[in-house]
Amino acid sequence: MSEPLRLGIVGCGAIAERHGPAAAATPEVAIVACCDVRREVAEEWRGRFACERAYDDYLAMLSTHELDGVILATWPNLHREQVLGCLEVGVRNILCEKSLAVTGAEALEIWQAAEAAGALVVEGYMYRHHPAFKTLLELVESDRTGTLDNVWAAFSLFDPANTPPDDPQLDWRRRSDRAGGVPWDLAGYCLDAANFVAPSLPLRAFAVTDTSAVYGTIDRLYALVEYEDGFVAMIESSMRSHFNHELRIGGSHGHAVLPVAWRIDHASEVIFERSVGWGVFETERIPIAEANPYVLQFEAFAAAARGDAPPARRLSESVLTACTLDALLESASAHAVVEVRIPAEVTG
Repeated sequence: MSEPLRLGIVGCGAIAERHGPAAAATPEVAIVACCDVRREVAEEWRGRFACERAYDDYLAMLSTHELDGVILATWPNLHREQVLGCLEVGVRNILCEKSLAVTGAEALEIWQAAEAAGALVVEGYMYRHHPAFKTLLELVESDRTGTLDNVWAAFSLFDPANTPPDDPQLDWRRRSDRAGGVPWDLAGYCLDAANFVAPSLPLRAFAVTDTSAVYGTIDRLYALVEYEDGFVAMIESSMRSHFNHELRIGGSHGHAVLPVAWRIDHASEVIFERSVGWGVFETERIPIAEANPYVLQFEAFAAAARGDAPPARRLSESVLTACTLDALLESASAHAVVEVRIPAEVTG
């Protein structure tokens, strides 16, 4: 058996609390160093997860510690700088939390830099690794749903907006300077899934957004994306609406549904529905055992880093999602349908 991949983690906040236990649960990786600009937070994290050393400067960690790769568990507005910084000092295996970048141009720059360096850079959409999502795809790929027509993806949860905007502990999702709001977090899941299941590339987009009166972040995004073959994606992402995490794929023979798609913490199910009469539906429920997608993501990342398997998620997909989001935000600003401008590297 191979030695575990020695990883350093940058950012010891909330999402690192998912990575720490997941790394401890698999022999494929070990988080041996941690970094946070708040040194005391890094030291506390080091103690709980048995890291060899804590740092408050990620470049110092990379130059000092013997590492096989890095996890970037920081805010989206920092990812471009940090991914490029890691590549510049020789890191060749990078698992970056979503969103990889805040614009399509940034995502393309990261892809080009990774290609030039021969590096593995993976955007961390952990839901892709969950057996529930894979079962959903099997229903589609086995033609149970028939000819695909649409996907409806929702990631909404209610934010009471009851924390003062000047609170020093304000969550990053409530801060526009850290790429908070729904576009680079919640809606990203929906777009990623839509682009992944779509039979062709996105062509045009239309969106409606709204801004939080308390935090100034975009807290509502409702969108349509039209693809080259006529496939359509419908996106719902709101922090003013009650919890909704559903992914539904519709075709000529039925609908494949994942009632809770993005973060599945318990045993779950995939549903297949088809009409057997006007307003009468036949429903098949496929049980899915509890699984930790962060563990599975680490195992896939380690396999790709060792050259044993291709990356589970290609960087070209990250560029495509970022460019689609660009179009949606442009559409919302212009109150018009906008073309999705995709770099030649992706279409080629």
